[in-house]
Amino acid sequence: MGGLAAASMLAQRRQRVLLLEQNDLLGGCTQSYERRGYRFNVGVHYVGSVAQPTNTRALFEAVCPGLEWSHLPSIYNRMVLGDRHYAVPSGREAYRAMLIESFPTEGEGIDAYLNAVGAVTRSARGYFGQKVMPEAKVSERYDEMCSAFHAHSDLTTEEALSSMTNNAELRAVWTANWGDYGLPPSRSSFAMHCMLVKHYLDGASYPRGGAVAFAQRVLPLIEAEGGLALRAAEVERILVEDDVVQGVRLAGGHVVRAPVVVSNAGVQNTFGRLLDTETAERSGIRGSLRQVKDSYAVVGLNLGLKASPHELGLTPANIWAHPTADFDDNLAAHRENFEAPFPWCFITFPSAKDPDWEADYPGRATIEMYGYSYFEHFEDWAGQPSRSETYLATKERVRERLLAELERFVPGVTDAVDLAEVSTPLSYERYLRRARGGFMGLEASPARFRQRWLRAPTPVRGLFLSGQDVTSDGVIGALTGGVLAASAVLGEDLMRTIGEKRLSAQ
Repeated sequence: MGGLAAASMLAQRRQRVLLLEQNDLLGGCTQSYERRGYRFNVGVHYVGSVAQPTNTRALFEAVCPGLEWSHLPSIYNRMVLGDRHYAVPSGREAYRAMLIESFPTEGEGIDAYLNAVGAVTRSARGYFGQKVMPEAKVSERYDEMCSAFHAHSDLTTEEALSSMTNNAELRAVWTANWGDYGLPPSRSSFAMHCMLVKHYLDGASYPRGGAVAFAQRVLPLIEAEGGLALRAAEVERILVEDDVVQGVRLAGGHVVRAPVVVSNAGVQNTFGRLLDTETAERSGIRGSLRQVKDSYAVVGLNLGLKASPHELGLTPANIWAHPTADFDDNLAAHRENFEAPFPWCFITFPSAKDPDWEADYPGRATIEMYGYSYFEHFEDWAGQPSRSETYLATKERVRERLLAELERFVPGVTDAVDLAEVSTPLSYERYLRRARGGFMGLEASPARFRQRWLRAPTPVRGLFLSGQDVTSDGVIGALTGGVLAASAVLGEDLMRTIGEKRLSAQ
């Protein structure tokens, strides 16, 4: 999404853009692929803040003109802690009412929490605004623009929430979808948590036609300005002379000269692999990479079913299922023993969310599932040209375990399974070039939000960063990172331009 957003905004400012995608499909985590008559998404399962004329919706409209949304029913998430279920509704007051009904003595803490979500989110404007400014100007105003945000981002989510309530179950309900930003409350930045909650506070939506709709809207914009998008075009090296970018060299040896290169490969890939060692060291960023870590890894299961979503009784609400409300214990148990329950399972029903699905795929449905895991459980098979029988047996065990989890929530649905495709952290390494399978960008820890060098402009003239690592994790973080990258290239505050157009249209 970060690459698509940067390419779209640059093309709309009359720039000739070459979009290079190392995979066979465009879109990275926003790609869709088809297998035996079923369509699956890689990383787009629900999006918040687009049901109303918000800044987020305006960003999507600017980047992907003509994109249509299907707005999910009020209950869009179901949080499961052991055998206890909590249905999360859209709307601040409805959410508050659900929490009060479930925890009737916690009204004061609940109100403090909801008020904090709004206050913390508002404090982020200056922090993200400075990420496109010239370094000299940032140095003068950094504390002024970032201090309010850092007062919250320096806290872990657990630290902040513990000051609002002693009720561990309530804190677990608040944070049960921490997989959306990758770190448990004991390690995640409270600011990241609040931005995520605010994003979904008024409910969730889904792009009509699935995640592939993003790339479908962007490609014509690139081509209209004489640009091009190439698949299976892996960049081997970003070419630099005297700390000025010259273009890129592809894996096949072809050289493309360009005065500007925008890297959406992530900061670890960009400064750890794509730049020559001398340039990366001289920039100062390569040494700074030790201050940040890549996000978590998952196992996944994509299911194709021989029945319609209606026949199967599938609903749009996602399920976040945890073995217990003690997230750290869940993580420790699974890290120690792969056979321990996955620390969480996320189950989503894309075919039930898309109103165009049944016309495109009559009599069929899909379910996508993910389980938090650790790369270490798959490390022995990394780098092998072909996978061993033990690896295939492990994938089969993943399939069995995730199907058993699904049966808890949709009894009998596995009888309709026609296709079951398992992914592991090695799959993300291969298809997304994400080392150790960490597809969500950098960990959203307090330390991450203190890294001043995580900005769109880089010390290499003409080289810019896009995507999640510039801003925050997830599709919206990547989208914003792409717009900020284009802003830095053009010397124009596109966020403000888009925001002003939204306001004038109301």
